[in-house]
Amino acid sequence: MRLLLVRHGATINNVQRRFTGQTDLPMSALGERQTEALAARLSQQHLDCIVSSDLRRASVMARQIAQRHDLPVQLDPDLREISMGTWEGATFDEICAREPEHLRRWQIDPVEFAPPGGEPIVQVRDRLVRSLVRWYASYPDGTLLWVTHGGCIGILLCHLLGMDLHKRDQFRRDNAALSELVMGRKPASLDAESARSFSAIVARLNDTCHLDGITDAEAEQFQVL
Repeated sequence: MRLLLVRHGATINNVQRRFTGQTDLPMSALGERQTEALAARLSQQHLDCIVSSDLRRASVMARQIAQRHDLPVQLDPDLREISMGTWEGATFDEICAREPEHLRRWQIDPVEFAPPGGEPIVQVRDRLVRSLVRWYASYPDGTLLWVTHGGCIGILLCHLLGMDLHKRDQFRRDNAALSELVMGRKPASLDAESARSFSAIVARLNDTCHLDGITDAEAEQFQVL
């Protein structure tokens, strides 16, 4: 299976560097422009299935891509961004001033420790694995597009490549960037419900060449709209 991974287009929170999590924000004007560019690039790409997080910033992008392929969009809540609980909408500096001890603990171990009301990274990993097993079973030889979120992409890459989940931020995941994994299954004796039963080859990572036409000046203009 070829798995194309796309992060949604930019939102105002991305520009302002605020925690967004599962807050259902729309894309900004810049995100809409990024979506047009990505949809144009993928228009010549054969896709068997388009799957999206059910949050608007992802699902709207997925539907615009799907229009060029005459495919429905399959919404999958397991592809939602990590929940940041009561921190959603706040900046890092605001949380540092408000809850310095809780922030310190989260920085030390975000894999097991979550913001108040939020998710630990291991919980996100488990739902991403659940989704991967489900969609691979339906399209083992197909090309799938997942429209999801930066946190999810970093977590999934670490898990599939056998890396510590703490290293997820070592993968750059720009808005509207395209990554690609070539997926296979390891011997059937391995746990069928684990992502470690998959082999994964990274064919491309954080490819943004389709965004080259968006100049810095144009991006700045979109960001303030």
